[in-house]
Amino acid sequence: MFELLRKIGIIKNMEGQSRPTKTEKDLLMSAYTSNMVAELTKNAPLNLGKAKAFAEKYPTVTYRSVIAKVKSLGLAYEKAAPVARKAKTDEPTKAETLGAIRKALALPAREGDLTKAELVSVLESLG
Repeated sequence: MFELLRKIGIIKNMEGQSRPTKTEKDLLMSAYTSNMVAELTKNAPLNLGKAKAFAEKYPTVTYRSVIAKVKSLGLAYEKAAPVARKAKTDEPTKAETLGAIRKALALPAREGDLTKAELVSVLESLG
């Protein structure tokens, strides 16, 4: 294969050259064979599930590598939809609860958790 690439001018004889160009380096160092690239192209558009399945089939690559390769080839990749957030409930927050306790016990208003003295005050009022 490298002989063919040399004939068409993609790879030149390395003798006397300082460093290979990026294209030559990529061709020499890629973990993806032409069959793998063809399969990625055939299965486009890819998503996370397809990328993980491909990585399981070819253990020399990771699913993250598959996603990067798909994007570098210019193929379509469908990102997963963001997870919907929980709907806010009508329950009071911790800060609101602490504020209500301080107000009910006539404690000084401030932010943050109850201090040791404030907790003693709460216990005395309960018992």
